[in-house]
This record gives sequence, C-alpha cells and structure tokens, in this order.
Amino acid sequence: MKKYLFTFLCSLIIGFFLANFFIKQYKNSTGIKVSLNSEELYFIQYGVFSSKESMEENTLQLQNYVYNLEDNLYYVYVGITKDSLIADKIVEYYKRINYETIIKKFNIQNKEFIKLLDNYDNVLSSTDDDIVIASVLNQILMKYEEVVINGSQN
Repeated sequence: MKKYLFTFLCSLIIGFFLANFFIKQYKNSTGIKVSLNSEELYFIQYGVFSSKESMEENTLQLQNYVYNLEDNLYYVYVGITKDSLIADKIVEYYKRINYETIIKKFNIQNKEFIKLLDNYDNVLSSTDDDIVIASVLNQILMKYEEVVINGSQN
C-alpha cells in the first residue's frame, strides 16, 4: 500500500502542474476560426436608429443601403468590402460627401456573395472616381440584399 501511495501522490502533483500549464497556454491563445467557410468582411455603418420610421426619414438622401435589426435598433450600412484599405477608402468617400460613417467587422458565410465581392473590390481598389465608387457601392448593396438577405429567406 505504501509503495502505491508515493506513486499516486506524484501522479497527482504532476497532473496538477501539467493542467495549470495547459490552462495558461489556452488563456494566452488568440483563438482560431471556428468555421473555415466564413470570412471577415468590413461593413461601413451610416447610423443606428431606434425605429424604422426614424431610419427611413434619415436615409432618404442615400442611394442605397441595407439594414440589420438587432436589439430593437436599426443598424444602417452603406458599404461592404473584404479589404481594410478599401473600407478606409469608402469612409473617405462618404466623408467627402458629408456623411459620417464607421467601420464594423462581421463574419459572413455566403460563398456566392464573397466571390462577387472580390470582383467589386478589384474595381474599388483601382479607382478614385467618386461616381464609380458610388455605382459600385450601389451594386454591392443590391447584391448583398439579393444574395445574402433574400437568399437566406428562401
């Protein structure tokens, strides 16, 4: 019995230290993507509104936008991209036409939209023309509504 007691105590002590070591390693970890199918996109947010009527009143001057209802608040987005530099370019575009916007990040799993967004990002990265930027943003938002929002309702 005594010879097993020493082995038992040693294994408990070693197990305790190994468990602490692995827990500390896990706490220091930055994490990994849970889903390989999703991709982080940059959404350009125009504003947050407490009611649909308020949102509609304040977005009359916008050509196109999409919105998301979350916690009884309407979040309005006026641009979507995969590239942080393009997101900055879109924010600057809206600043030039006197709209304050911010950048938010979301993970999207719709492969079809992500593939379309690659093409739109190529155009946006190669232009500084406000008319082209406005046109491409309008197309992106229409495609997002068609493929992601309406596509998920089917």
